[in-house]
This record gives sequence, structure tokens and C-alpha cells, in this order.
Amino acid sequence: MQKITQQEIILSTFVEAQNLEKILLEKVKEYGKETMDDQIKALLKQIEIMVKNHREDIKKAQKDMHISSIVKKNMSQEPLDMLQDLLKNLVNIQAFYNETIVNITNPYVRQLFTQMRDDVMRFISILQIEIESLESKPSIPNNTVLSRPEMS
Repeated sequence: MQKITQQEIILSTFVEAQNLEKILLEKVKEYGKETMDDQIKALLKQIEIMVKNHREDIKKAQKDMHISSIVKKNMSQEPLDMLQDLLKNLVNIQAFYNETIVNITNPYVRQLFTQMRDDVMRFISILQIEIESLESKPSIPNNTVLSRPEMS
């Protein structure tokens, strides 16, 4: 698998931070609708402002650093790398479902998460087979020139 660049790590972190901030913003807004306490509403409003500032700061940093365009230029689009990345994510999701199933006693939810885990496991198997197939194919080195030698 290709080495992940610092730009790719930064972009991934920005994306994750944006997602977490979005979840917090949605919760704050929802809780603000439900509460009647003015002091709590004021606190929630301050958190909402903080989250919006964070999200703007992240967007500004991405723009200032030109991180998206740098990553697009540098990112590997090799099929093997993409499949290995997907496999890693699917394994993490499978682990989450396995852990959750152990802790859930509600039969409906347990059955739902078991089905979801099984779906993920099926794609893990498919990806593993595809990765193995790609790894076993002989590849032509990029620095080899395939042309007929010139006669001197």
C-alpha cells in the first residue's frame, strides 16, 4: 500500500473534524428547540456559535493551504490502494458491529446489527479476494520502456 502523505492525513482530519462539528451543531440546535430554560438556551447558543466558528476556521485553513488541490494531485488512485483502504474501513465497521451486538440485549436491534455486520463481512470477503487477485497479477514496472531496440 502506498504511503499516506501528510496532506492526505490533514485532509482526512479536516473532513472528520467537520463531520464531528456537524453532529454537535445538529444536537445543539435540537436541544435548543426542546428546552425552555433561558440559561441553558444561552449556553447552547454559545456552543452553536463556537461550532460555526470552528467549521469556518476549518474551511479557511483548507482554502489557505490549498490542501484539496494538493491532495488530488498527490493521491494514489491505484485500484489496489483504494481496495485496501476500503477493506480497512470495512474491518473497523465490522468490529464496531461485533462489539455492539455483545452489548445489546434488545432482540430487534441485535438482529438488525447482526444483519448489518454480516453484510459488511460479505464485502470484506469479496474485497479480500479482489485484493489477492490484484496482488498476484504480474505488473510491468513503470520505469521499463517497452519498445523495439534501435539498430545502430
